[in-house]
Amino acid sequence: MHSYTNSRLYTIAKNNYILLTKYCGLLSNEGYWDNPESVLQKSIYEMLDIYVQSVLINLSVYCNKTDDEIKNFIISIPNTNAIMYPADEEPTTEILNHAKKIMNAPPIILQLCGLRDSQKNTNLTVVFFDAMLNILLAMSYLNNSKDMYVMKYIQEYYKKISAFLDTKAKNNSKIDDKYIFRKICDDQFNINFELLESSTQSSSKSSIQDHKQEDSHSHIEGKTNHKDNMSLQEMSKEEVKNDIQETEQEDNLDSLLTELNELVGLSNVKEEINSLINLIKVRKLRETYNMPQMDMSFHMVFTGNPGTGKTTVARLIAKIYKELGLLSDGNLVETDRAGLVAGYVGQTALKVKEVVEKAIGGVLFIDEAYSLTNGVGSNDFGSEAIDTLVKMMEDNRDNLVVIVAGYKKEMENFLKSNTGLISRFNKFLEFSDYTTEDLIDILNTMAKRTDLKISEDATLEVKDKLNTMPKSKLKIFGNARGIRNVFEKIIVNQANRLVTIDAPTKDELTQIIKDDVIGAVN
Repeated sequence: MHSYTNSRLYTIAKNNYILLTKYCGLLSNEGYWDNPESVLQKSIYEMLDIYVQSVLINLSVYCNKTDDEIKNFIISIPNTNAIMYPADEEPTTEILNHAKKIMNAPPIILQLCGLRDSQKNTNLTVVFFDAMLNILLAMSYLNNSKDMYVMKYIQEYYKKISAFLDTKAKNNSKIDDKYIFRKICDDQFNINFELLESSTQSSSKSSIQDHKQEDSHSHIEGKTNHKDNMSLQEMSKEEVKNDIQETEQEDNLDSLLTELNELVGLSNVKEEINSLINLIKVRKLRETYNMPQMDMSFHMVFTGNPGTGKTTVARLIAKIYKELGLLSDGNLVETDRAGLVAGYVGQTALKVKEVVEKAIGGVLFIDEAYSLTNGVGSNDFGSEAIDTLVKMMEDNRDNLVVIVAGYKKEMENFLKSNTGLISRFNKFLEFSDYTTEDLIDILNTMAKRTDLKISEDATLEVKDKLNTMPKSKLKIFGNARGIRNVFEKIIVNQANRLVTIDAPTKDELTQIIKDDVIGAVN
């Protein structure tokens, strides 16, 4: 069984919705929506949003699922909240009845797809329905909540509209009862490029008369842009994939920024990175207008004590830079002095080249980078490593970012050791030590991920131990690393306690009590 994160499900649904808007654009530009618009006084895109929301609302009611995630999905997947579905309260009877009425009425957009299919020998109805099916399945998988009611609903939905799929094109497609059942059960759903490809191929076989008819149906000139004005055969597989890639990049960037901003503490780091991202976005906008650009270096210096989140943030920056188009892969390669410096003449340069080449397309993260200069002038090859690194940074400046990390004072001396370093590193992020409150938040986050709850008196015990810890011990505690060690000791203590209980309940298995934390903070 495939596992989908909610973020991935939103992306799948949004990509399929984009396809629906493209299909509606074809119908509108070719004149198929002219008569319905004069009666309904709504654009085809408004009717699409009403229809999509109605189908999703009815799925929600059918499965008796109206939690916040479901509500947000119903509201956010279409471009507009056409039915005025409420986000913070239960939907009114009026809204539910309206959605039911739309669902039970003949699907006018599908009808027009069928009309176009019969006139142009295309498969628009089939690919339209397949996209709708993917959106329904995406919602059904939210929070891993798919159940038997979803299957029943989708099968009933298919029966309602199957008559509108009964065209010559349908008989050439692979949409039938078996297709629906297999798609629901296989746990694999997304855009069916095989169907899309077959629809564009059949469209290309249209006769000259079909093209003349298309010209007679063309919409008012200038009403839509060139992208909307293309015919189905021009809507290639590659173009759809490119549009989807753009959407996924935006969604992935939003997800990464959320992950960054949800990190405990690090307020100044988050602010600096968000400002840098905004600067990069504006820079890319200026590029689209061929405006002159100021040279920028994206290499960074992270300063702070161990365990303050430097590696975690470096990994996120690698992924963010990829989504912004600055890096091709977004991978993170971690190394230190031992990974760069060899013990014999000539070997250090080769070692540095090997490590840097692995990082090209992503971020090279050098921890305790100041140690490269520790032995300069005493038969040490650290300076050779730095010289080689600087040269490779220059040679790969368009597809490599280097982040060096370490204690503040030592890193200042490191940068002064080579003029090439100072000119390339001009972004400094300082990672402050976590406060006691921050460490407690991190502890609770760790517990939540493993479905554990730390009692109030247990939390107070840990907090008291941290607050009274001598400065000498606190200095070597290790911030987040230290609290991770504390959590592991707590888990061991809990296990030792639980094995003395005969058949512990689920609640007992999820509870961390004061006895479990005693001795965990040393």
